[in-house]
Amino acid sequence: DELEYPDKAKVPRAVAVVVLFAAGGAAVSVLELCSANYFMWSFLSIHLLFTAVSPLRDYGGEYGILALCAALALHAGHASAESILWMLAWDGDDSQGPWSLAVIFACALYLQGYIKEVVTLPPDYISTLSFFFPVFPAYDAALALNCLELFMEWKYFPDYKFWRPLMCLGVLLMVVGQVLVYRATRWADRNFWASSREVEEDELVGLEIPNRRVVQDGPYKWERHPAYLGALLWGVGAELMLCNPIMLVIVSFVLWASLLHVTMEEEKELLDEFPGRYANYCALTGTWLPGFTGLLENSAFQQEMTDNAPEEEEKGQVDEEEEEEELLEEEDGLLPTWEGVPKGGALWNRQFQEPWRLG
Repeated sequence: DELEYPDKAKVPRAVAVVVLFAAGGAAVSVLELCSANYFMWSFLSIHLLFTAVSPLRDYGGEYGILALCAALALHAGHASAESILWMLAWDGDDSQGPWSLAVIFACALYLQGYIKEVVTLPPDYISTLSFFFPVFPAYDAALALNCLELFMEWKYFPDYKFWRPLMCLGVLLMVVGQVLVYRATRWADRNFWASSREVEEDELVGLEIPNRRVVQDGPYKWERHPAYLGALLWGVGAELMLCNPIMLVIVSFVLWASLLHVTMEEEKELLDEFPGRYANYCALTGTWLPGFTGLLENSAFQQEMTDNAPEEEEKGQVDEEEEEEELLEEEDGLLPTWEGVPKGGALWNRQFQEPWRLG
């Protein structure tokens, strides 16, 4: 069934829209057709609408999806031009500073996520959620609070807000994180997908991926979860690039905890699907995510104990039943029987008259 396979023809259409509107966004910035502040608020509004409003959060119309591609590309193009003007000190009073860099990386991540799902999932699974998945519940709040902290500190402490080496480190971490996410999804191809959608039973599309396997090459050769490591580097790098000390602490912890939860759930599914192969892979390949190794090992150990507990309990019940049967057989052996009693005699006939007397 063609509905079970990706529709890769959507990719060229999306790329054409992105290139066209990115060029338009850059032109708007260079020609100063409108204030950069409008683009800041429109970016936040678009993100909020498509992640919080139910009808738009999972909208699957092709023209609507292309419109979202155009909006993100327009903001990415405008932010690219603004960031160049800011670094050259040619920006005006409405300069967005490093926020423009954050918008570029965010739009690139969203568009990359959409293309990844287009070439991975069946058409019925492609929607506006493909751009922003996975988005944790705290992500929207973090985005708004980052914007608030950036411009508040920039307004009241302009001389102490930005430190160029720290910003360069943040950009480097974001680039490495983005590359890791891209390489992980590209290398794993369709194997990257794993139970990432909650779909109604009557709308469920068969997703039996042929030759599904445990990916052990490429970035997976030295890291079990390269995409999650990339996401952590991306999030921490964003805070360093924006020079937001408060949000750096909050985002680092929340993102770390969220990724830990997702990783534990994913490894449980993989251990169930590939019990031997994935266990061997975990034994040979560790993770660079801080603190994850010990916690994942404890989680796998608890899962193994839970899975084996019913078998041991059932085995114990079988042993108890066998012991009871053996005990009854021994007791039966102690009771008198009618063996050796001549048939037809008075004693033989007594068993039919008074069976409780003997045997």
